[in-house]
Amino acid sequence: MREKFYFRKFFSNYSLYLILLFLIIISTSLSPLFISYRNIVNLLMQGSFSGLLAIGMTFVILTGGIDLSVGSIVGFSSILFASLLHGSIFTFMPKTIFIYVDLVELSPVFHFPLNILFVVFIGSLIGFINGAISYKFRIHSFIITLAIMIFIRGLAISYTDGQPLFGMPKYIEFLAYGEFLKVPMPVIIWVVSAIISGILLKFTPFGRQIYAVGGNEEAARLSGLNIFIGRVAPFVISGFFAALVGIIMSGRMSCGDPKIAEGWELNAIAAVVIGGASLFGGRGSIAGTLIGTLIVSLLINIMNLLEMSAYHQEMTKGLIIILSLVMQNILRKNEIEN
Repeated sequence: MREKFYFRKFFSNYSLYLILLFLIIISTSLSPLFISYRNIVNLLMQGSFSGLLAIGMTFVILTGGIDLSVGSIVGFSSILFASLLHGSIFTFMPKTIFIYVDLVELSPVFHFPLNILFVVFIGSLIGFINGAISYKFRIHSFIITLAIMIFIRGLAISYTDGQPLFGMPKYIEFLAYGEFLKVPMPVIIWVVSAIISGILLKFTPFGRQIYAVGGNEEAARLSGLNIFIGRVAPFVISGFFAALVGIIMSGRMSCGDPKIAEGWELNAIAAVVIGGASLFGGRGSIAGTLIGTLIVSLLINIMNLLEMSAYHQEMTKGLIIILSLVMQNILRKNEIEN
């Protein structure tokens, strides 16, 4: 009986790492190129963008909320950043010139780094609107962020008539393609953001407030915690990371594109849920989200190696989320019983 208890405890604590190791073994067996430096770098690069979104999503899910607007904020931030770089030229430019706009000299509205700061501020502001409306009017964040997702994506596409805006400065291209000690900048930004966020959640009063509000809002209120901050701040953080991803993606594509990141919110949610966070709030961690992001990236890599269609990949992601939720419930019941 004791051996069974220790086995359950071991599996509960290390199941994510075991799944990750299992997927690495499968990937290696499917293709010998998997363990090559180039493939690993590409894998981490692909995971870094959804990983940044997943960090912001972790804060939201810890409070029992959900943010479906992050993909739209990425697209909106991308085109907003590009329009700031082109200044007033953007407003009066004929639609047929959008494709060749890289031939036009940039005339930024703000100097570096104010352009970046302005875009992440707007992304954070959209997040604030999500959280404030949800909290003040007691409407579930699923509904609010769904509406904001549709509105923001439509705003970005209508502003540019669905056309990309080319032309990016060197410093943004460096954020997307630059390296430090042979590690790509997006991966460095992802890891540094995860470390800072992990410290914020685990070792600060703000982090404890997030867990308290997500675990039991009424108890947190009676303890004197500011529920408004606990409910709204996570959406601000989520909007910040979505805007940051939009800026980096602009450098990666050398343009602002209002249509990018469609469906990326699903990858972020999947990473957080697979990482052990509870959709009811109060349970989860940045470390778990990191592992969850790697698992999702590996699964996508395996499906690409197997040449699965995009439609089948989406179906698989949905099944993975369901299985993760079922596993969470089983592990939670085992913990309660023991």
